[in-house]
Amino acid sequence: MNMRNIKFWLAPIGVAIGISLFVTISVLVVRALGVLSLQGIFPFIPHCVFVVAGVILLVMWLPIFLSGIYFLGRRRAVGQSEQLITHGIYRYVRNPMYFGISLTILGLGLLLNNSGVALAGMLWLGIAAVQCKREEKELTERFGSAYIEYKNSTPMFFPDFIKLLRELRR
Repeated sequence: MNMRNIKFWLAPIGVAIGISLFVTISVLVVRALGVLSLQGIFPFIPHCVFVVAGVILLVMWLPIFLSGIYFLGRRRAVGQSEQLITHGIYRYVRNPMYFGISLTILGLGLLLNNSGVALAGMLWLGIAAVQCKREEKELTERFGSAYIEYKNSTPMFFPDFIKLLRELRR
C-alpha cells in the first residue's frame, strides 16, 4: 500500500478522532474549572435562548459541513485532488468543512448547555483559521493564479449567501 492510499484511509479517521479528543479535553478542562453549564456562566440568559441558538447553528451549519465533504469527495478531502474545486458549496465559501464543523460543535454545546463543548467549537475555529492559512500557501503553490483568483472572490469561512440567493433566483 502506497503513502497516498494510507493517507486516503487514515486522514478522515484521524480527523474524527482528533475532533472527538479535542471536545473531550475541552469538556474535562471546563469541568475541572467547575463551570460545566453555560447557564452557570450566563445566568441572565434564559435556557431557551441557548437551545434555539444551538438548533439554528446545527440546522444551518451541519448541512454546509456535509456538503463540503460531498463536493470534495474522499480523495480530494485529504489533499489528493489534481484540480481546484470551485463548484457546489465551494462556489460560495472556501472552507465549508472547517467552519461548518466549528459552528456545529458550538451549536451542539449551546443545545446541550455544555460550556466545554461550546468552548471546543470556538477554539476549533481558531485552529481551523491557522490551518487554512497554511493550506492557502500550499494551494497557491499548486494552483497558482487560479487559486489566487478563487481566494480573492470567495469568502474563507462565511458563505456568500447573497451570491447564492441571486443565483437561485435565475
